[in-house]
Amino acid sequence: MNGGVNEGRAERNSAWTDSQAILRFAGVLLLAAWSSVSAAAEVVRAELGKDTAWMGEVVPLFVTLYSPGPFSGTASFDLPVLPKTVFVRAGNPVVGSEQVGAKRYFTQRHEFALYTQRAGEIVIPGFRVRFAGKKTFTSAAEPVEGLTQELRFKSTRPPGTEHLGTVVAAKNMEVTQTWQPGTSGPVHPGDVIARTVSRRADGTTAMLFPPVPIAAPSGVRCYSTDPVVQDVTERGASRAERSETIKYQFEQPGTLELPSLSVMWWDSDAGELKSVTLPGKVVEVRNAAVVQESVDAPKRLTRRSVFVLLAATGLAVWLIGRTAVRMMAAQQARRRDPAAQAARQVLAACRANAAAEAYAALLQWKRAVSPGELSFDGRFPPEAAAEFEHEWKALSRHVFAVGSSGSSWCGQRLAQVFLRARRSLSHSDRAGSVDVDLPALNPAGD
Repeated sequence: MNGGVNEGRAERNSAWTDSQAILRFAGVLLLAAWSSVSAAAEVVRAELGKDTAWMGEVVPLFVTLYSPGPFSGTASFDLPVLPKTVFVRAGNPVVGSEQVGAKRYFTQRHEFALYTQRAGEIVIPGFRVRFAGKKTFTSAAEPVEGLTQELRFKSTRPPGTEHLGTVVAAKNMEVTQTWQPGTSGPVHPGDVIARTVSRRADGTTAMLFPPVPIAAPSGVRCYSTDPVVQDVTERGASRAERSETIKYQFEQPGTLELPSLSVMWWDSDAGELKSVTLPGKVVEVRNAAVVQESVDAPKRLTRRSVFVLLAATGLAVWLIGRTAVRMMAAQQARRRDPAAQAARQVLAACRANAAAEAYAALLQWKRAVSPGELSFDGRFPPEAAAEFEHEWKALSRHVFAVGSSGSSWCGQRLAQVFLRARRSLSHSDRAGSVDVDLPALNPAGD
């Protein structure tokens, strides 16, 4: 009896053991399948470029996006807002591909530069990323949204920087200054001297450069202009530039000393605190009335000199005025000359390709230039006379031909010939007037 009971119990225990083994095996298969699906379904992954950093030192943040097919459009990132911490976009995304399980995905790798002014463990909570991707090469793009995992790194304050409000951790820092004006001569009350301070460094951002301290002795007002800042970041390499100008205005005479300026930063390559001191400037401010009197003393003018100067100025103005009046009168006379008015009408009609108007204006010009006759024989050079006569006859045939149309006539050729004819006529008239005034070379004797 007991043997039967024991055998039953053994059979039940064996069945239970087999059931547990089957469940464990199924759990392993389910876990493996779930891991594969989870890996294949991952659409965004974030990682830091370093686990520890100095306060103010750049910490690279990489965000990789996954899509079964090509990406479309621009991705957006809901970057977290952290105290005393900034994120700066670094360059353009890098496109590639990656094997995830049994499937290959398109990837986009985005890089950000992270800077913090906090010490201790810095926690970057997960943030959402949105983009558009295709499931296949030919399918339409679909919106995708993913959540990054939480990230952490340790930030340490550099030694010796406890008195600094902002720690700039940088490499290859360059600090320069310029003065405007660059001369060291005396100035007068009310004058302004500008001092421009420029900083350039690698491995940081211009947003971390603190403003240049403004200080001046009594009797000097200080004004600062808006700084010019620029960040250039690409593939992990960043360069920052900041330039700002301080203007000093002097209120009273005296010898004043503009203060020196010190710029401090943590050299992350050398692992030490460095500083540069920009020298100030000693400025001599003189009373403007005293300076003007000393400069103008040798140049004082007597009453007689002033009278002569005024008289000479008046005479010059009068002569210039007479010349200008004569020139204006001559110009107006030329414009009122009938020949000049007719010539302008000829050229205007040629430009408008108006044959009838050109004929009428040319006829008016010939009458104004040579009253009583319409021939210029002997007044033009032979070539100019033949050319002008040819164009005149061509225009006449076109105007008086049966069925002619003014729209089909081009006045460019006539305008060129007319201008040359006017120049030839002008030269011949001047030559003729000279010949009339000269006596005969060999007068005949009685």
